[in-house]
Amino acid sequence: MAPKRKQIEGELVMKRKRQKRRCRKDEKDRISELPDCVLLHIMSFMSTKAAIQTCVLSKRWKNLCKCLTSLTFCARYTGDICFRKFVSWVLSSRDHSHSLLNLVVISPTESEVLDLIMKYAMVHDVQRLTMRIDLTCKPAFRSLPFIFSCKSLTSLKICNVYDPNVMVIPDSLHLPFLKSLHLERVKFTATTADAEYVEPFSNCRVLETLYLRNCSMQNDSQALCISNNTLFSIKIYSYNIFAEKKAYNIALSTPNLRSFTIKGVNNHHLSSVCNLPLLGAVSIGLFMVKSSIIVKLMQALANARILTLGSFTLQAILVVSSFSIHFVLLLIFFMLKTCLHSYEEKKEIAVLSHACIQFALTVQDLSDGSTRLQPPCFVRLESLRVKSKLIELFDGQISKVVKYLLRNSPRTRVGVTRN
Repeated sequence: MAPKRKQIEGELVMKRKRQKRRCRKDEKDRISELPDCVLLHIMSFMSTKAAIQTCVLSKRWKNLCKCLTSLTFCARYTGDICFRKFVSWVLSSRDHSHSLLNLVVISPTESEVLDLIMKYAMVHDVQRLTMRIDLTCKPAFRSLPFIFSCKSLTSLKICNVYDPNVMVIPDSLHLPFLKSLHLERVKFTATTADAEYVEPFSNCRVLETLYLRNCSMQNDSQALCISNNTLFSIKIYSYNIFAEKKAYNIALSTPNLRSFTIKGVNNHHLSSVCNLPLLGAVSIGLFMVKSSIIVKLMQALANARILTLGSFTLQAILVVSSFSIHFVLLLIFFMLKTCLHSYEEKKEIAVLSHACIQFALTVQDLSDGSTRLQPPCFVRLESLRVKSKLIELFDGQISKVVKYLLRNSPRTRVGVTRN
């Protein structure tokens, strides 16, 4: 019996082995069988380093990484030498017959490496370019003029982290196919020092969206002219409170503008050459700004259909509509009271600091007599949206603001939404 049992067990073991071999033959590497275009699309969601590491998987993947159309170079967690070698290997090994659709460069510490990457991108028709620059001194960008005249770019995002003098934008951008432009902490400059204004965007013939954050002027006496016939969305942010930036004039010549957003500590004076006939949504979230500046800002944007106001902005308008220093003192009292009630919610510091600064600005406005400005004439205003995060405003206060805003307007009623 024992020999027969061993024989049966041996046959079962051999049978299992044959089944395993048969299964291995039937198994297929279905991912590797996908077309190159599909695999390259999947690899575009991976970091460049991870995508290149796929070359060790099999012969099928050996040269696939050389055809990547999206590259990301991040020097944040690597040394200068390693980063330089990695960049050089990727660029030299890449199949140059493929266009470069998307390029992201983060935290390069050497201007020479950044210059090498930019030159390669310009030659290979990069379409979407994102740069985050962490340099603390102005680099010797030999390729910088080519970036701002690249005919293949459709999207450009430049985020300068430290000194705005590191990245100076020329007086005119020659980007014929650019649709989206995002600039952070850059400086605009004119060709001549005696020029009255800087007009950098007029040669971007298909530009649709413009985002400016903490930008400044080389010469504060000059105005920034945003002139473009295709631009329909503008966002201007400034949250660097302690930066030594002076306010400058912004002139809009954008007949197709549909959306405008301005937030932060923006003391810039806004004006419009055209009446912005297509303007739809306007969002204003300013703080530590004179009430007169906010009213003049709304006068330039009086064709808005939907107006969104932050709580601090609404409070400044409330001061203008009251024309009384006694009301200002009473408003400060309510703000301090709100500050005490919101102690556990950690809002008191922001509310108290803004109360003191807004009080000083309001007293200055009242002494100048500039709060007696006439409200804008909102011809098409349909909806007013109020965002109250730090300061809780009463319904009566909001109604007073609405009444003031509609004083010179043909409309007698607008819908009010609180967020």
